[in-house]
Amino acid sequence: MATGENVDPQQYTRVSDIAKEPQKMLMPIRGYQEMPIVSLEEAVAPLVSILPEIQDYAYVAKQRCESVPPDDLTQDESASIMLYSMEWEPHDKCLYFALNAALRTEDRRKLKPWFSYLKLVLTALEKLPSTRCHVFRGVNLDLSNQYSKGKNFVWWGFSSCTTSIEVLENEQFLGKTGERTMFTIECDSGKDISRHSYFQSEEEVLLLAARQFIVVGCLRPAPGLHMIQLKETKPPITLLQPVTNQSVQIKPSPNLGLPNQSTTSTATISKNPITTNQISTQSQTKQNGIQTKKNQYKQFGITVAGGNGQGQELYQLNYPEGIFIDNDKSVYIADYYNHRIIKWKLNSYEGQIIAGGNGQGNQNNQLDSPINIIFDKKNNSLIISDWGNRRVIRYFGENQTNQQIIISNVNFGGITIDKNGFIYVSDRENNEVRRWKQGDGKRELVAGGNGKGNHLNQLNFPTKIFIDEDYSLYISDWENHRVMKWKKGAKEGRIVAGGNGKGNSFKQLSCPNGVIVDHLGQLYVADTG
Repeated sequence: MATGENVDPQQYTRVSDIAKEPQKMLMPIRGYQEMPIVSLEEAVAPLVSILPEIQDYAYVAKQRCESVPPDDLTQDESASIMLYSMEWEPHDKCLYFALNAALRTEDRRKLKPWFSYLKLVLTALEKLPSTRCHVFRGVNLDLSNQYSKGKNFVWWGFSSCTTSIEVLENEQFLGKTGERTMFTIECDSGKDISRHSYFQSEEEVLLLAARQFIVVGCLRPAPGLHMIQLKETKPPITLLQPVTNQSVQIKPSPNLGLPNQSTTSTATISKNPITTNQISTQSQTKQNGIQTKKNQYKQFGITVAGGNGQGQELYQLNYPEGIFIDNDKSVYIADYYNHRIIKWKLNSYEGQIIAGGNGQGNQNNQLDSPINIIFDKKNNSLIISDWGNRRVIRYFGENQTNQQIIISNVNFGGITIDKNGFIYVSDRENNEVRRWKQGDGKRELVAGGNGKGNHLNQLNFPTKIFIDEDYSLYISDWENHRVMKWKKGAKEGRIVAGGNGKGNSFKQLSCPNGVIVDHLGQLYVADTG
């Protein structure tokens, strides 16, 4: 925004509406991504019952926008951002105010009238480059008790920020007396909307809805002034669904180190990890003179678990995450928001809770947002990534009275196990992968650990991992948009997919996540961006 001496008082409410943020986890924001892109006039039509004058202000925004806006946006896309930045009386009838109120409510049905507008404005914002910078927000309240050091939390509404700390000292904002809380935020995904804002002289950075942060530190430098330092982090699940095509693409894997082999693969896989509606694959593999031209999977899948609406009954799921299938074709599911692992036998109508299910918590019989499951054959046990508790916990068989915390205090992205029972965990905070031996609390570094970066001996936010029969480790290197292969004992890795910048060409990846390698050495990557 502008300097502290040149501030429009209408900006205050957007920068200082932090106190309205709910202090709890809500359901992910989704559904709008399936809507078609329409004009701004069509996008706001469903909002008239909520904002009676919205069509008038949409007209003003469209007229103020250039016919050929900057940043390759269409006029409707640019105007959708401008409409968000506009303010009028009363404040609670402004678009930004009503939209953020809907985003912060537990009843996700209240978002449905906003779907067309969300599709339009998020399409516009995705075209703007993400800015890694420090920004500021503030409020004339003491919120220090709500933001203790080390706390992870989500701001569900869009967050308007300023790049100038002097703005917050202006009397129209925080001023210099009284109780006030200032947030300094290190963000990775800020959007500079100044060229599309109604107030184009303001250097406003907008953080998208459903951003997750961690409290790095707290300070009280003066009477009544509370400073809270935040850093943007990535949640283990998608809280705000991207508006771009979310089909999972399997990229070609250059030179996997297998003799006389070349592989080209593409795939389209449904986003639901449990109920697959469509899977189609074409691949061509040459190895030792054997050629497979095409593998065709069944076009239509069947529901094997859930499918009875969102909920916590035994026949329901609530945001299923990682899965595991045993030899009896029973499916084990990390039921994220139900804080449990549930087993679904083949052709069963309902599942059986085998871990957690005793409410969200950190006791040994509780889980907090589990995301991954692996099976340890040697010990006949399930190993669970208990993300909310920052731990890996083992459950022996289906006996909930016998648990063992294997690893604690780690911000893991992925977990896997090799044939000797060694457990591998990717650490997104320390940009490394470590290995644990059964019965040994020591952590052995096997990949990364040389700081955040894009050199071959570095990682940047490693997520999912896979270990092959030769103990080579495959790592989805999220922020470097590549997949790395680290051979056993290697000091650096080798790029086996991506590594050519973020993009959607066949030589690029965009925020890779899931990764596996089949028995032929073919690499499969979930390209989430």
